Amino acid sequence: MSRQPLAEDRASLGRMTPRREQSGNGSLGSLVRTAMCSLARRYEFLAARPVVAGIVVAVVAFVLATAASVAHRFPPPSVHDEFSYLLGAETFVNGRLSNPTHPMGRYFETFHELQRPTYASKFPPANALFIASGWVLTGQPIVGVWISFAFMSAALYWMLHAWVGARPGLGLALAFASRAATSYWSYTFWGGAVAAGAGALVLGASYRIVQSRGGVGNAIVLGLGLLVLANSRPYEGLLLALAIAVVLARWFWRDRREPWRRKSVCVMLPLTIVGAAGLLCMGIYDKAVTGDWHELPYQAYQHTRDSVPAFVWQRLPHIAPHADRTIRSFDAWQDSIARVARTPSGRLEYLVGVKDFFEFVLPLKLLFPLLLLPLAWRRYWFRFSVLTVGWVVCGMGLTSYFQFHYAAPLVGLILVIYGECLRWLSRLRVGHHTIGRALAAATVVLFFLSGIGSTAEELVRPLPSKQMSRAAQRQLIADTLSHGGRRNLVVVRYGEQHSPLDEWVFNSADINGSLVVWARDMGDPGNNPLLDYFRGRAAWLVEVNSDSGPYRVRPYVPRTP
Repeated sequence: MSRQPLAEDRASLGRMTPRREQSGNGSLGSLVRTAMCSLARRYEFLAARPVVAGIVVAVVAFVLATAASVAHRFPPPSVHDEFSYLLGAETFVNGRLSNPTHPMGRYFETFHELQRPTYASKFPPANALFIASGWVLTGQPIVGVWISFAFMSAALYWMLHAWVGARPGLGLALAFASRAATSYWSYTFWGGAVAAGAGALVLGASYRIVQSRGGVGNAIVLGLGLLVLANSRPYEGLLLALAIAVVLARWFWRDRREPWRRKSVCVMLPLTIVGAAGLLCMGIYDKAVTGDWHELPYQAYQHTRDSVPAFVWQRLPHIAPHADRTIRSFDAWQDSIARVARTPSGRLEYLVGVKDFFEFVLPLKLLFPLLLLPLAWRRYWFRFSVLTVGWVVCGMGLTSYFQFHYAAPLVGLILVIYGECLRWLSRLRVGHHTIGRALAAATVVLFFLSGIGSTAEELVRPLPSKQMSRAAQRQLIADTLSHGGRRNLVVVRYGEQHSPLDEWVFNSADINGSLVVWARDMGDPGNNPLLDYFRGRAAWLVEVNSDSGPYRVRPYVPRTP
């Protein structure tokens, strides 16, 4: 096993304190140097206190996520996945694992949600649990997103502190938090931060177990991280877990510094206990949602509704055309994506997406430290990082879809690779002058400031003059109708050119208790059972066409034959 980085190497990025000048003049240069010295001392003081530094990272990340939501005017959910996560979160807030099937469930059928055997989200529950935590604490679900963003940033710092050192780890964690705060990870319900934080816990705990020769606490953190990965990004988490399993197996069988009995008791036993408890909880959740201990909600949805298999080698299933035109359009759109994914152009498109993800994690203009990758290759953990990133990227290439948050577990490893290259950059000398330390520190500072600048620019940007988005108009209709506590039923009738990606029929976990219920139009005769069931509510009709609105809401009046 390769040695740990030398203490002076790991600390080098944070040292940017220049010597004090003897000159006593009050020139601007002297003031700047004094300010830099003061900031550097404060930074080193903070980096030397890991617990305090982790709290600071979490607080800064929470503030940045809040600022990003303010900058984007608290956008209402618009992507199908967001509504499904909100359904899961509200179900947990109500103290339930799932909801009973509604008698009028066929009118509420929508994307990424199960109507049978229970009414629930199809997605793994980790992201919804974080959203629910903010919902319970403050009454606002978006706070749960900010909490997940703070969790991610603190977990990344904890991981980087072990992998690249306290000072560079603190800088890189803050820098990525500032950069990711400008993305949908911080102000939408779509996810990303939870899986990134879980991946960081797994990597940080694994490194500490191997380098520190075990530890019950690290084993427990490793188990918890694996469970969060399994309940946020199961497939990508599995790929990462397999790579970690190889490293831990190598340590268990080949590292003779600790006896096998101690390794078994201090690492394997607590890891097994945490894993078994987590699997039991997952089985209970699956049983509550699907009625089967072994069937995930995602699998149940695929069996009944999803027309696209998860992997490109699987045959496209034949699904009978749905009676609803919008759902048929969505199925056709998914089918086209699946067919393209199985072609060379689809794989090329995936590689472009991976390239964009790397640019999402690291600023394109600050990638020059990666030129030192051949020098860093000699370190075992660096080789592991690069090979694991390649392994997971290849594994994700076998799936039909790709979004940035799918690769979230890789964020920690990408930052490790970047941090190691910065460590080698900090050794750069020109003659008798070591300029690398200042250059590496300046790179991290620019990394941080690039994200801060983007967030500040969004905050001062004037409100757009264009028309409201369809999601905002839907939210406005719901807020207007629910004013005064009135109970309403809104029947949504789509036009011929309506996009299936712009879906309006999403409801809360407690449909009967909602002030506004959204239902799919099935024609005047077909809507009669729905109108009869909700006869105590005011019935409305909204027609959603291909244009951008505004959409008029009018009382629903059935046509007489």
